[in-house]
Amino acid sequence: MSFNITDLIKDQLSDQVTSQFGSLLGGSDSQNGSAIASAIPGLLSGLMNAGSSSSGADSLFNAINDQDDSILDNLGSLLGGSGQSSMMSAGSSVLGSLLGGNGLGSLVSSISGFSGAGKGPIKSLLGLLAPIIFGVIKRKLMGGSGGFDVGSLMNMFKGQKDNISASMPSGFQLNDFSSNATETIRENVNTAQTEGKSMLGKLLPLALLIGAGLLAYNFFIKDKSNADSARETTSSVIQANDIGKEVKSIFSSLTGSLGSITDTDSAKAALPQITGATDKLGNIAGMLAKMPEAAQAPIKSTIANAITPLKSLIDKVGATPGVGDVIKPAIESLAAKLALFQ
Repeated sequence: MSFNITDLIKDQLSDQVTSQFGSLLGGSDSQNGSAIASAIPGLLSGLMNAGSSSSGADSLFNAINDQDDSILDNLGSLLGGSGQSSMMSAGSSVLGSLLGGNGLGSLVSSISGFSGAGKGPIKSLLGLLAPIIFGVIKRKLMGGSGGFDVGSLMNMFKGQKDNISASMPSGFQLNDFSSNATETIRENVNTAQTEGKSMLGKLLPLALLIGAGLLAYNFFIKDKSNADSARETTSSVIQANDIGKEVKSIFSSLTGSLGSITDTDSAKAALPQITGATDKLGNIAGMLAKMPEAAQAPIKSTIANAITPLKSLIDKVGATPGVGDVIKPAIESLAAKLALFQ
């Protein structure tokens, strides 16, 4: 492909946007510049690594496809206003799902160590960069082509590997994105307990713990010779993990879409994302119905708890003047799908 993905992303970073990033990072000009310069290729490398598996590639494609690329049209104003917080939150949530806790932490540590900027500000920077990168890919590469799918997305990343590597600042090295499964479970559980994250943030660790519990029960309590049962349980573990990631991505998309609604025009712009997420929730409900009750019930319970803050956001948006009538059909459809998990 005759383009450079890093250049396309940098083209979106006007002096105003770069200055806003600098204010967020709070370091010296040198530190801020190094952080931004390393964050773009570092994040692209992390996304490319996340897409190395079939399920990861699907999740990455869905995240890009769900991104509202209209943010690129008014990025400076968006980052300078109240939209920055919701954009950062949505981006951080999606990155946590795609890269995993250890993967995201490794990336943050690499950029922080290279630039001298704090880990907290670096994580916030990545949360803002993710929607921008997704928006660039969606608009420049996916928009209007009709034939752009998961395979062509990953082929694009492979074709851009040299460009991404060449854009790495001198002396910047990424830590290994891979992590031990047990460490990943432990880190996610500790994060959920100590940082007071939302129920949505606890969904993926719970799915992993459910899977670990099912495997332990099958191999150490039941008859070890029952190979067919072991294979079935392993399949359920993988499916539960994938469902956890997908649901987290869906709720993140819904939160971002609903949070972007301030008037009639923004409500109309958000409708495709809300409708798409609603359809995906219907598919998830069908998948859960086919899973063993032991894995199905805890996930449903956690999803039900995560629905509460989402309903509050729906009520808030519905009360916005001029918006209620625009989104009412989509919200009613969404409510029907959410009811399947309660």
